Amino acid sequence: MDTLQPLFDKALTRLSESGFNSLSEPDRVLATIWGLEGDVNNGGFDQYYFNSSGDLARYAPTALDLIGATQMGNIVKRANALFGPSGPSPDRFAREEQLFALTNRFSTWDELDRAFYAYPDDISKLLSAYLRLHGYDA
Repeated sequence: MDTLQPLFDKALTRLSESGFNSLSEPDRVLATIWGLEGDVNNGGFDQYYFNSSGDLARYAPTALDLIGATQMGNIVKRANALFGPSGPSPDRFAREEQLFALTNRFSTWDELDRAFYAYPDDISKLLSAYLRLHGYDA
């Protein structure tokens, strides 16, 4: 993912300046996957949902599916489903309340973390191919 760092940086800058809805689809994918990978790899799904990256959690399965990382997308769908039919709130503070209400969340996160860490899809390779198809120099 290091070769994609400049693209992530630009997408994250646009996200902070203009908001998610104004981003192009590739920038949405970049920003979402960057936050997901960074937080889950550093502290698991629990950290992901507690941090602001979790604001994009509802879009994460779509982003992963768009690049062809369907197995990873299914892992995130399972994690999101723990929040009920509406999924995790896009509002960080409301989502934190949802997290506190989840029972046995740590044992469930542990299973999902291990599945994520196994990387059943090569996200870096798939993301690079997706970006090249959309005119990015990846």
